[in-house]
Amino acid sequence: MNIKSFKHEDWTKIYDGRWSFLTSTHFIQQYTKELLFGGKPFKSQSIIFISHGRSNGWMRQSDRDRLGNYLAQRIVKNPKEAKVIANKLKFQAKGILKFIDQYEGRLITKTLYDEFWKRVLAYYHPHINVKYVVDYLHPDLLKQYLPSLQEARLTAEPVLNRTEDFMIRFVKLLSKETKYSYQLLLCLIKEEVNDYFNKRKLPNKLELKKRDAGAVLIREKDSFQFLIGPDISKIERLLKQTSKKSELKGAIAFPGKVTGKVRIVLDPSKVKDFKPGSILVTGATRPEFLPIMHKAAAFVTDAGGILSHAAITAREMKKPCVIGTQIATKVFKDGDFIEVDANKGIVRKIK
Repeated sequence: MNIKSFKHEDWTKIYDGRWSFLTSTHFIQQYTKELLFGGKPFKSQSIIFISHGRSNGWMRQSDRDRLGNYLAQRIVKNPKEAKVIANKLKFQAKGILKFIDQYEGRLITKTLYDEFWKRVLAYYHPHINVKYVVDYLHPDLLKQYLPSLQEARLTAEPVLNRTEDFMIRFVKLLSKETKYSYQLLLCLIKEEVNDYFNKRKLPNKLELKKRDAGAVLIREKDSFQFLIGPDISKIERLLKQTSKKSELKGAIAFPGKVTGKVRIVLDPSKVKDFKPGSILVTGATRPEFLPIMHKAAAFVTDAGGILSHAAITAREMKKPCVIGTQIATKVFKDGDFIEVDANKGIVRKIK
């Protein structure tokens, strides 16, 4: 793979969360070879950074636009398509949650493991449809279809967290058999899990420790590879953006204008003293952020679209929210006094 082909200024952050190395390799393989749009794999570039069980994903904005416009045009040509993908997302979400409820915490065979990821793929396709199409629909169509698409998104909200929880419980059971820590087993790739099922063979612990410390998955068209160690810096340089800015622009999730002190939160489980009226700045929110979001005056995220958790919650709580700033967590620091102008989609440092 030619790393130089990844050097451009077209990168946009699409998620920030708690997916492990193992889960991320499954998703990137599905996206590369199995996730079909118009009967064909979606050929694009993407990058996932992973460290100690957390990850953030990037793709080319031009690829995101291409996918979003394609999905929007399907609804323009066939208005029933919006209801179809909403219903499909709800159906697949309920199916995979039922599977998780049935098998979570039980010893998993290769057959059940493969069945789990087959169901994840079946869920992931309508998830991608709903996630991206809303940001590319004409405002009139968005107004018409947003309620049903948002309802589907809320129904599906637990799936990705439950998927990661399922994987953690799976490797904890594996840990008892192998004497490897479950954190190291979360650094396997799909093929290595298959090797364990078939041959009881695992990579050495030193290799897995290196992956846990930091890894990057890069995907181009129909292939992907992962890098660890010093090679990660090569990719980081490709995505390096200035942190000297004092003003950022993003998408408006809910209007309003407030000022307040920044609180950067990446892991809400480690935050015990979030002060009411502070402005939450994070990569992306998830349900476990809700206690903090109730206290916050406004939300600002690196990633996310109109149906992201932060956007939906902002509309429910009627709090100003600017999403998709890309680098808010890099530009601002705890204690910075900022203005969130969610009427214009601008976040700026005051002092």
